[in-house]
Amino acid sequence: MRRTYLIFLTLSLLGMVACQTAVLPEDVPTETAVFTVEPQIGVSFVTRAVPTTAVLQTTPTPLPTATATPTATPVVYKIASGDTVLGVAIQRGTTVEEILTLNPGIVPENLQIGQSIILPPPATAIALAAQGTRVPLQVAVTKINAYKTPIGSLWLLGEVTNEGSDPVENIQVEIGLLAADGRSLGSATAWVATSIILPGERGPFAVLVDEPPADFAQPVVSVVGGQHLVELGTRYLDVALLDSEIELKSSGAVLSGLVRNDGAEVASNVQIIATFYDEQGNVTGFQQQVVAERLEVGEERPFLLESTPPGGETVNYALYIEARSDLAGATVPLPKQ
Repeated sequence: MRRTYLIFLTLSLLGMVACQTAVLPEDVPTETAVFTVEPQIGVSFVTRAVPTTAVLQTTPTPLPTATATPTATPVVYKIASGDTVLGVAIQRGTTVEEILTLNPGIVPENLQIGQSIILPPPATAIALAAQGTRVPLQVAVTKINAYKTPIGSLWLLGEVTNEGSDPVENIQVEIGLLAADGRSLGSATAWVATSIILPGERGPFAVLVDEPPADFAQPVVSVVGGQHLVELGTRYLDVALLDSEIELKSSGAVLSGLVRNDGAEVASNVQIIATFYDEQGNVTGFQQQVVAERLEVGEERPFLLESTPPGGETVNYALYIEARSDLAGATVPLPKQ
């Protein structure tokens, strides 16, 4: 009898403990919506709010202060006539190896006009503000025009001018598409072809829109990136253009002339940048071409550049030249103003 009572008492105590122990529900994690953007190769448009101020065609646009810099993201580049992987690498301040790494499927010997390739973001130059001086850039957009192609795509071609007293570099523009009622249809960014723009000189830019919106009416453009030139690094400015001339054909234009190394160092990766214009001074196209892998001190080298500008009949041109010092690690002083 006593054993039965102890068993009953034990079971009662266990039951009381069980009643006092509550099993708490586990926390249920809250799901957070994640929006995935599919990257597209080529020119892509991002819907944005209608700007409060619109910079209309051919209206000069002052650049913001030097603190505005291009976003450090990969750049999509469209292959143009005459482009090579080496030439693109030189112009964009990168290497052939980096381009091939980012584009494992391309064949350097078989580039196609209009083909899109991915480029690494440009290295960030030393900001002038880091030296305790804030000086706004005086870079203006002086030309912007749109040209439709026979296959329905759209070329946006323009030019910027350095109106200041100091050289500038790595200038980037944003080109917007507007409808007739002022609605923003999208935008794309482009780098100015000349990596350095000396005071009073110009640099062209271009974007090819494969499928423009049906209600597109006009482009708008503003300068969104760039900085004062602090140092040249290995870039070399002592190569001159001589005796250039243009031959106009029904199919395009042919430029010829000479380049000469007037400096005291061997120049490498010498390239010319040709901008073409119509009778009104509008940009009809531009082209870059490497004319010498190496140019000795005092050496002259002829060049021949053939181009078919997409923007209509060409009657005039401007030529710019860029090169690098062949001395590894050399630091070239800034040009005197």
